[in-house]
Amino acid sequence: MGIRKGQILARRYEIQMRLGGGGNSQVYLANDTVSGRKRAVKQIKKSGNSRMCGFARKEAETVQKLNYPYFPEIVDILQTDEADYIVMEYLQGETAGERLCRLGPQPAQEVVRWAKDLCLMLSYLHSQKPSMVYCDMKPDNIMIQPEGNLRLIDFGAVLELKQEDARPQLLLGTRGYAAPEQLGNGHPVDARADIYGLGVTMYQLLTGQDPCKAEAGAFPARSLRRAMPRRLERIVRKCTREEPEMRYQTCDELRENLAKAGT
Repeated sequence: MGIRKGQILARRYEIQMRLGGGGNSQVYLANDTVSGRKRAVKQIKKSGNSRMCGFARKEAETVQKLNYPYFPEIVDILQTDEADYIVMEYLQGETAGERLCRLGPQPAQEVVRWAKDLCLMLSYLHSQKPSMVYCDMKPDNIMIQPEGNLRLIDFGAVLELKQEDARPQLLLGTRGYAAPEQLGNGHPVDARADIYGLGVTMYQLLTGQDPCKAEAGAFPARSLRRAMPRRLERIVRKCTREEPEMRYQTCDELRENLAKAGT
């Protein structure tokens, strides 16, 4: 059962409207009567997939622990017998995926700027102890706020590297964007998987093409957009090489090359 308009959770969060959702979860807009701010409230019903409920709590706890300005702020985690509620910062704007659908391929200079910012966010995750891999970089997980700032959203696939050889038992990420090692090709998953995902994301934002139609190491960005600087195409190709050791090894190295992309 959903939440009614006007219903108040924890004597604080007044539900205003449903924002979306599906399956076992729904997202609502709420007014925080204590701070006066708008909040997004994600409801995960316990009557359905209990595993999903556990993943949602883990995701919220991960983001709450990170407390990084470019990740959504988790305000509260509420639990009842019927559902869990994740109360988070309400982010205005549109995702990079939505902008791509609305406007088509994005200017190369803008994509480079976004990619450099995303390198900083991913580097922050990779620098944690233990290191974390985002594992789900794609346009739909990048929020572009009205003033132009980026926020990274959806941390449900984050992998903590508690041991050096991280071969996940579950397939992580989204096909077309996930590095080959995330899909079980025998290589351990580490920070270079995020570099692959960022390369695929750049390719799609630059060309408008579905990355599922290309193969690892074969993202011909410039053949689809001739005005693109050759150096930028080489960066995309290096990010998306099938073998991890052939990619950039750190996001700092990638960011330095993006700064020289000539856009």
